[in-house]
Order: sequence, then structure tokens, then C-alpha cells
Amino acid sequence: MKRNNKVYLIKKTHMFSPDEYICSKCGYKNEKRFSVCPGCSSVFSKEKYDANWVDELEYFDAFMED
Repeated sequence: MKRNNKVYLIKKTHMFSPDEYICSKCGYKNEKRFSVCPGCSSVFSKEKYDANWVDELEYFDAFMED
């Protein structure tokens, strides 16, 4: 069995707050993009996008519904 050891940067967007960048290996979070993780010194092979704002919008709509 072959393991995928690639570490990537996760870009998490929010509706009312700044974007977050998260290391997939150690979970280090920052509001600014980084190419080498300050938490575990991993170099990222790619970036993945997590549209968290969609979930926040759904929650907002449910809250505002009568």
C-alpha cells in the first residue's frame, strides 16, 4: 500500500471574518498565506480550498428565517 505523504495548505474562507490558512500536517493556523509551515517546517505541495462561508451563510439564513 502506497501512502500519500504530501502536505498541503488549506485555505478556509469565512463570511464575516478573514480567511484562514491551515497546515494539513500539524494544524497551524494563520490569517496570512505561508509556503513553509512555522509549526512543523513542512513545505506545501499544493493548496486546497474550503468554502466555509457557504455553511455560515446557511446558518445565517436559518437564523433569520421566520
